Amino acid sequence: MINPAAPNPIGDVLQRLRDRLAAVTDGEIATYIPELGTANPSWFGIALSTLDGHVYEAGDVHRQFTIQSVSKPFAYALALADRGLDEVLAKVGVEPSGEAFNSIRLLRDGSRPYNPMVNAGAIVTASLVDGGTPGERFARIREGLSAFAGRDLRVDERVYASEQETGDHNRALAYLLRSTGALLCGVDDALEVYFRQCSILVTAHDLAVMAATLAAGGVHPVSGDAVVSPAVAQHVLTVMASCGTYDYAGEWLLRVGMPAKSGVSGGLVAALPAQFGLGVFSPPLDGRGNSVRAIAACEDLSARFGLHMMRRSVRSVPVFARFLHGDELRSDRERPMRERRILAERGRRILVCELQSDMGFVGAETVLRAIGADLAGVGWLVLDLNRVSRLEAVAAAMLDAFTGELAQRGVRLIVADPWQRALLESAAAEFGTLSGALEHCEDELLGEAGLAEAQAVPLAEQDILRDLPPARVEQLAAQMRTVELDAGDEIRDLALGLVTRGRLQARDADGRRAAAAGPGAAFGPLTLLEPVGLTWAAVASSTCLVLTRNGRIELADSDPAALAALQEAIACDLADRLRVTPHLAQHR
Repeated sequence: MINPAAPNPIGDVLQRLRDRLAAVTDGEIATYIPELGTANPSWFGIALSTLDGHVYEAGDVHRQFTIQSVSKPFAYALALADRGLDEVLAKVGVEPSGEAFNSIRLLRDGSRPYNPMVNAGAIVTASLVDGGTPGERFARIREGLSAFAGRDLRVDERVYASEQETGDHNRALAYLLRSTGALLCGVDDALEVYFRQCSILVTAHDLAVMAATLAAGGVHPVSGDAVVSPAVAQHVLTVMASCGTYDYAGEWLLRVGMPAKSGVSGGLVAALPAQFGLGVFSPPLDGRGNSVRAIAACEDLSARFGLHMMRRSVRSVPVFARFLHGDELRSDRERPMRERRILAERGRRILVCELQSDMGFVGAETVLRAIGADLAGVGWLVLDLNRVSRLEAVAAAMLDAFTGELAQRGVRLIVADPWQRALLESAAAEFGTLSGALEHCEDELLGEAGLAEAQAVPLAEQDILRDLPPARVEQLAAQMRTVELDAGDEIRDLALGLVTRGRLQARDADGRRAAAAGPGAAFGPLTLLEPVGLTWAAVASSTCLVLTRNGRIELADSDPAALAALQEAIACDLADRLRVTPHLAQHR
């Protein structure tokens, strides 16, 4: 529920709409079921439930009424869950009838009702729900509808008795269905379940939550429980869209554009897939058996806010954040010059696509077309999903099919995903960071070039000291100490470090990976390229030569020329790095 003290613009819109439409006096209350005729025509409530369980309300949203035909899509969902689509389709069609809810007509072959939203189809549907007896079948329906609503629902026994007493038209339908073989149980058994199903008490608030459950692919918006599968929810919403408002279904879809179901007690439920659920209650009905105010409210909301499911979708965010090659974008791994030069020469073999926004068919198609136009010489494709909040099934299938074909041509897919959701089956490897994915590709590219990582690099061969005379290197060696590290060990009091063996990784103050270094690489504040405040630790057993902060101060006092030579060497190395990898600093 919304905090009553907080601004509530959506609730205010619903309240103003409710107040304006309350003045509409068209329509008549249903009286063919006597108990329904006792309703007050002024009752009117509108509720909207988001997919995370916020419910916006206006008017009589907590007044109870019997669910009647609004139960049909939810009972259909249970039948589909229990029997499967093919078995249910063999007994109940899915074609719009174009006639009233109580029409005595079957499909042309005479074998089954038009759809589960008309009475004939709903009677058969209720008989298909699991249960060996009428009591067991109704228990399954009541519990199922309660799961959709998120609370225990009960039957109005007076309305049930009224339905039984005046239900001759439905009995005629049931006997017809029995004669065609569509109804496999007895007429009385079938109607007992169906009449009780229609007599379940709900509120507009309940209907909004039930609709939101369908809109969320069968997942309850508050509890997070899967009431039915996404496939079942999809089937139900499809039939609601084409058949849910009887002989008004075509115009409803044209004007409102949301799957919906109405009922003769004045209830109406509508769902905008992946968006929200709507529940409306107002007893006066039009000549087709639909609530006059409910229809008007939904038409107004759809027109005002562009809620039609066929509306043009405008992509405000491009699917690409960046589209680069490995000679433009590097990992945070500190590498010796020989490796840097190979990566500069051959880095275009690595293609990096940084993606963003939700991605469905259109986004995936755009990505595939762009990648396909830039694959010349590519050996590694890195997809960075850091900014992709949702990858729809169709997009994942398209990317998997495409990259599966690329794999046959020697292009390997590497995924960077901070949540490591394993969204793409075709990925050769997945990493939590883009830098980790790039490092993996760089290592493989260097291996392909015949440049295996050195197992050990002594001080004299360290890249940063390559231009210093041997005597000067020996002077520096005297000021540095050898540090042996086990995996996880940290280096403290660091001014400059040189990796002679193993692998190190740096993390920032928030614990995120910020840099890495292997044999022959320099690290620490003196390198001038490193952000302040990193903590370096060994990834595996490693050996480093370390100049501490105090050691740097002592070197400045005892041999300032040696320190100046070291700083000059660092500056020359930095200049060379920036020439070879111009985008490295920007990437960091």
